[in-house]
Amino acid sequence: MLDSIVDMGVRNYEDTAVLNQVGNYIYSQFELYSDNVSKQEFKIGSLTFFNVIALVGDTTKPRIVVGAHYDVCQEQDGADDNGSGVVGLITTLKNLKDHQGEYCYEFVAYTLEEPPFYGSEYMGSHIHATDLKKRGVEVYGMISLEMLGFFSDEKKSQRYPLGILKLFYGGKGDYITLVGTFNKGKFVKKFTKEFKKSKMIKTKKFTGPKSLAGIDFSDHRSYWVLGMDAMMITDTSFYRNENYHKNTDTMDTLDFHRLAAVVNAVIYSLKKF
Repeated sequence: MLDSIVDMGVRNYEDTAVLNQVGNYIYSQFELYSDNVSKQEFKIGSLTFFNVIALVGDTTKPRIVVGAHYDVCQEQDGADDNGSGVVGLITTLKNLKDHQGEYCYEFVAYTLEEPPFYGSEYMGSHIHATDLKKRGVEVYGMISLEMLGFFSDEKKSQRYPLGILKLFYGGKGDYITLVGTFNKGKFVKKFTKEFKKSKMIKTKKFTGPKSLAGIDFSDHRSYWVLGMDAMMITDTSFYRNENYHKNTDTMDTLDFHRLAAVVNAVIYSLKKF
């Protein structure tokens, strides 16, 4: 799956042909596991971009949104950023396709998360979150799958925005992080509890202010801005992975065993809702 995405070419905003080809591939994968798949199209000038959405369950119920962006920054494979998140998204949909619970699951592959659109009105997740709010769709919670596959057991392989954090989280990049804010709601609290309970992957919870560098560097920020309960699951991005936004972000740098464990823990946790 990841090799299919990478082999299509550089999926950035400057090459809409490749970017949209990858979007169409994700659409075809979503169709395998959902009868309710759509494109959320929007224009920037004369160019058309789109998010891909798959719904599972009763659409009259409140939503749990699970998302990952499929574009990359500049010219790179983007295996970890964010091919790993897209693979996690599709695999989670596959395993929850028949799940019937209290919520409707909304799986979203976002376009245009990367610069120069990050934080703008054209960010794919901003388009999606704004549309949900405009239509009055109740969102119980949101998860951003952002870089899930880079791990290191080497000493000093993990960095932090504040040096003192090393005392609490250690110096090895051998864990996955669940990122939330101080005012997190019921969804994030329960999901975090279930994820850690699964014991499928070494996990650390990080809670901090939105102003802390890196804490909002993904699609969950679009939901935070609108007051929704949202979180990010990440291998900590540039605080660990030196291939971040470089052409060295390739498949051979990923730990697929631990990537699979992260995704299995996501699936396990979502099945508790």
